[in-house]
Amino acid sequence: MSTKSLILDYDFASGKTCEHDSDQSAKEFMLLGGSGVYTSMRTVNSGRRVFLFDDHLQRLSNSHHQVLGGTLEPQYWRTLLMPLLKHGLSSVRGESKITVLVGRESLRVQFVALHGPSSASCWVRFVSGHREDPEAKNLKWVHEREALEQLIVAPVNEVVLVSWSSRQFYEGLSSNFFAVRRTGKDGGFRGYELVSAPLDSVLLGTIMKLVLDICQRDGIAVVFEPAVELEQWTGAFVTSTSRLVLPVERIVYGEHEQHVDADNPLVMHLKRSVEHLTTEKSELIIDDQNH
Repeated sequence: MSTKSLILDYDFASGKTCEHDSDQSAKEFMLLGGSGVYTSMRTVNSGRRVFLFDDHLQRLSNSHHQVLGGTLEPQYWRTLLMPLLKHGLSSVRGESKITVLVGRESLRVQFVALHGPSSASCWVRFVSGHREDPEAKNLKWVHEREALEQLIVAPVNEVVLVSWSSRQFYEGLSSNFFAVRRTGKDGGFRGYELVSAPLDSVLLGTIMKLVLDICQRDGIAVVFEPAVELEQWTGAFVTSTSRLVLPVERIVYGEHEQHVDADNPLVMHLKRSVEHLTTEKSELIIDDQNH
């Protein structure tokens, strides 16, 4: 695909779909998307499968209900999206980021080349702020976070929202954030515990949910105590559709900087575990004959 992205527009009233190429990035696509809700998915296995597809359908159903008052079940969105995804992914090559926007009159889907992190670890910057109504993926948030995104300048990869007064952390602008503390009980990754923001204070991202499922599977303790305690943290990472699990090596907090171990055993275990599940937890959209 020579242009930046492919966009499919589906009109609810007529049931018709229009297709066009675009120079819009995923960010521009959302900023120009008007009001409504969104979700962002990714492909795996050379663009043939969509990772955590059922989770995204549930997210779309929940957000549509909370923001637009809809009563449509995930199966409705599956039936609507599947032919659009098949067509779009048959027209592109390689891995794609798929952004779905839903308004009152139409649904729009963008396919753009997926660009993962440029390095194996990253810096994050803590900034005062809190997301209203974090349980829904409301396009309003895309506009509200735009000013804070100006603070993302290399080597900073993400801005994490915190409360200066309570010294609690919430989430990234487009990610979830976790810290790691040593417990001293065992060697290896089981000698650490995961520190998370309370689930009712952040958007439960699809990769965040998978990380928590892995912790339950592997007997890893998770504490929902989001106090910013840099001196106690031995590791940290952010999770999102494009990043999966991206280790943090440095946290910028006000005028201070704190180094954390990007190779922390628990961070590495969770990173590898998520990567190993990409095929098992993905759904085949197009087979080899159609790609």
